[in-house]
Amino acid sequence: MIPLALTPLPTDCPTLANVLTFDSFGAFRSGRALGDPLDLRLLPGTVLGVVGPNGVGKSSLLAALAHAGVHSFGRVHLGDQDLSTLGARTRAGLVSMLAQDLQAPEELLVRDLVEVGAWASRREDPPAAALAALEELGVAELAPRRYGSLSGGQRQLVQIARVLAQDTPIVIFDEPTSALDLFHQRQVEQTMRRLGNDGRIVIAALHDLSLALNACTQILLLSGDGDSHAGAPSEVLRPDLVHAAYGVHTSIHTTPLGRRFLSTD
Repeated sequence: MIPLALTPLPTDCPTLANVLTFDSFGAFRSGRALGDPLDLRLLPGTVLGVVGPNGVGKSSLLAALAHAGVHSFGRVHLGDQDLSTLGARTRAGLVSMLAQDLQAPEELLVRDLVEVGAWASRREDPPAAALAALEELGVAELAPRRYGSLSGGQRQLVQIARVLAQDTPIVIFDEPTSALDLFHQRQVEQTMRRLGNDGRIVIAALHDLSLALNACTQILLLSGDGDSHAGAPSEVLRPDLVHAAYGVHTSIHTTPLGRRFLSTD
């Protein structure tokens, strides 16, 4: 097992009830583990980017955490609550997820789809929560449209809005910007940072390492060979570690405005 420790927990931490603790946790399918067991401790406000090459198990790990069709081993606790023992309705008030599969009934109105998230976590005013989520992402005009009429990028934004409307302390995104243009990529990045600033725990599987550098407070780099790494973005996305995981030489640059981006050499 590769022990990975993020954000050491202060002994006087006032938010113990909202600390997310992974205890030898991982995903498995057909009796086979899909990655190394993880020992993690995430404080409220953590935005964790899960990165690594294709097939390393990023999506499986996130789906196992959300109980979204992938089995898990080990335990995950939010405070003293074992997430694996909770009923679906209780879990929906704690964990929301954007999966890569963006399927939904094509005849469903966008506003109704986004409200599903608010209803799942028993928000007091689901229509208002849905509208606020769509407005945050800049797509409120899509509310009266049918889901089947949307482009791939619009569907992704609407599904992200559904997650925001659910309003949970743990938010999971699986490739949240894969179908988006530059403007909406930046909006999603800002939303991820806003959720962290609000004290949520955000866990996102990302292929865009420049997004990971700018949006995340912590990085979990999965390599698939038992040599995984966790820590601050600048510590984990070093050229030597990225090369070991991806087989590509890279370098990190900083713009005059302070944004960082990773380029291949």
